[in-house]
Amino acid sequence: MKHFHMLMASITVAIFVYQFVLVFQNKNAQLATKSLKIAVHVIYFLLLITGVLQLLPLIKVVGLPHFILAKIVLLIVAVSATIKATRLSTKAPQARAGMCISAVAYIGIIALALLKPMNLF
Repeated sequence: MKHFHMLMASITVAIFVYQFVLVFQNKNAQLATKSLKIAVHVIYFLLLITGVLQLLPLIKVVGLPHFILAKIVLLIVAVSATIKATRLSTKAPQARAGMCISAVAYIGIIALALLKPMNLF
């Protein structure tokens, strides 16, 4: 399950980089394709399901680690900013700002995943 979760995380980052490039090149029509939207939703769903399935045994033993809560909050920020930035009705400066916010959130998630600071708060 851990390897599948890492695969979904890698695909999520790859799709984000693709969307990031499209937003900064002002190719909003390519962002609106149905296949890309479906792929993003499926990947987010699988990422969340695999994360929850890995988290359940850990909660029984040590409770919910603080860095997991931080990762969840950052994922919500990244997903919501990406969704707002990739809408066709969003203006270019707002879309770029949203993608930059998402990039910072994804960097935070990756840092927390690598460091796993148990005494975060």
